[in-house]
Formats: sequence, C-alpha cells, structure tokens
Amino acid sequence: TRTQTHTQTHTTMLQRCYNNPRHTRTRAAPAARRAHRSGRRGNLPPLKAAAGCVGELCEDPWGQDEDVANGEDVDIYRDTALRYAGYANEVGESFAVFLPPFGVPLSYAVAITYVCFDSVDKGKRAQKKEFEFTQVDDDGSPALAFGSAAADAMVWQLLASVAVPGSVIHTTVAATSHLIHDTDVGSAAHATVLAQVGQDLAPALDVAEAWTPTLVGLAAIPMIVHPIDEAIHKLLNVSLRPAIRDVATLQLGDAAGAVVRAMLMASGNDDTQQEVLEDEQVLGVTVDSNDEFDVTIEPAKDVATWTTRAAILVCGASAPFGLFAISDAVFGTVH
Repeated sequence: TRTQTHTQTHTTMLQRCYNNPRHTRTRAAPAARRAHRSGRRGNLPPLKAAAGCVGELCEDPWGQDEDVANGEDVDIYRDTALRYAGYANEVGESFAVFLPPFGVPLSYAVAITYVCFDSVDKGKRAQKKEFEFTQVDDDGSPALAFGSAAADAMVWQLLASVAVPGSVIHTTVAATSHLIHDTDVGSAAHATVLAQVGQDLAPALDVAEAWTPTLVGLAAIPMIVHPIDEAIHKLLNVSLRPAIRDVATLQLGDAAGAVVRAMLMASGNDDTQQEVLEDEQVLGVTVDSNDEFDVTIEPAKDVATWTTRAAILVCGASAPFGLFAISDAVFGTVH
C-alpha cells in the first residue's frame, strides 16, 4: 500500500542516518536508535515518529541548530574568555605591588572557584551523557560518570591552569629580564634609547625596563593557553584516563563503556571527542552496531602497568617544577 511504501522509504532513510556514526552526537540520536532497533524487531514506530527522527538527523545531522539554541555547543569554561579566569592568580601575582592586601588572595580565590565550577560542570555533563547512552540511572553508573569526569577535570585544571602556566610565565619573565639587564644586547639597547630620549627621561626608561618582563609574561598568556591545554590532554590520555577506565571496568564490567565515553566527551579533549564522534575505539571502548557499549581491553591488574601510568603522570606533573629550577639556575633571580 501507499502507507507501507512511505514507511519503507522512511525506514531506509532512518537506517542511513543511523548508520552514520557521526550522528551519535545528536540529541535526536537516542530516538533514532530506539526506532531503528524496534524496526529490526518488527515493531516499527508510527510513520510520523520515524519521519521525525529522520528529519532531525538528516536536516541537522550534527544537532547543531538545537545545540546552539540550547547553548550546548559551547563549553563556557573552556571555549570562551572565561578560560582566562584560571590564570587569575598569575595576573594577581604580577600586579601584587599595586593591589590592596586582599588583592592577591582574591585572585587565587577567583582561579580556585573557576576550577571547582569547571570540575562540577564536567561531572554533570558526563552524568547526563551517560544517562543518554544507557537510559539507566539506578546502577551506580551515573555517579561513577560524574565522579570520573569531575576528578579528570580537577587534575587537568591543576596542571593546565596552575602548575604549567606558572612555570612557563615565570621562565618567560626571567628570560626577558635577563635579556634586558644582564646581556650586552640589553645594555646596548638601553644606551641607544637613552641617547634618543635624553637624560631627563632616564627614570621613565628605568620604569619601562622594570615593567617590560612582567608585561611580556602577561602578553604570552593568550599564546600559551591552547598548546598547554592540549598537552595536558595528551598526558592524561596515557596516564589518568586509562586508569579511570580500568577502575570503572572493575566496578561495572562491560557497562563501564558508557561511563568512559561520557567522561571523554565531557573532558573537552578535541582528540578524544573526535574519536568518539567517529565511533572509533577510544581507550579500549567501542560501540557495536546494536548501540551496545563494550570494553574491549581487559582492565590492567598488573603492578607494572599501574606503575608506568603513575610514573608518567608524576613526571608530567613534576615537569613545571623542573622548569622553575632550570629557569632560576640559568637566568637567576628576576630583577
């Protein structure tokens, strides 16, 4: 009949949309997957419902229109100017001499508040995503997804917003100060400028030279944010995140796949998010054609693997302190 023909057409379109792994990101995807699965069981949803799923997926395959309308395509803590709140303590330290007594502590409070809010946000994102994957909320997996993502975000922030930027900015300031005050190039530049402006402006020149290292350090912040963020993601991808995957697997078995994917999609890591969207293997977790999550790698139980992960994480976390020491040894105390 005509209705059956339309139904078959929509079923074919639905299968094509469903089989495109990129659609796992869309908010319409759960409805489409349920429709597709019920169709395989011989219980195809009403034509209107199937057409709605097809329309949502094929007209807006990435779910961008709905995401933009709901503000879900932008992570305000990582993808907007609010990201610089994590560097508030660096700015506070730079202008400490001009701030009231509570100025520097306030800058640290701003940075810590930002870190905490971001961690909670990532936990909630993962919890929501895990529920979308499984539609189950009474097996402990939502809480595990929240805790995993929040812990991941907290460690990421401590490294990406505090330890590494502090050492990089400190080194930048020290190197600039050394160039200005302790090298022949700096002395020659000082003499040349002084000859041009005259002795009357010598005090102003001294002030400018004193402030230049600090201003250079602050100017470096926009250039170092993204590289540092991505470097910390790569560090955690080979250390903390596999450990979280294994802990989740030991707790939930194969059901841990949804938890791990939810954590990764909430993490803000471009590399792992792209792999998730393309339905590729991510940290040993795959999704089969029936939309069932599977942990394909046995959780590591040997001491060597856990020791290696811990060593990588400790070395990565210790690197900023090593950079501090090298900077002070090479450039000396900042003037």
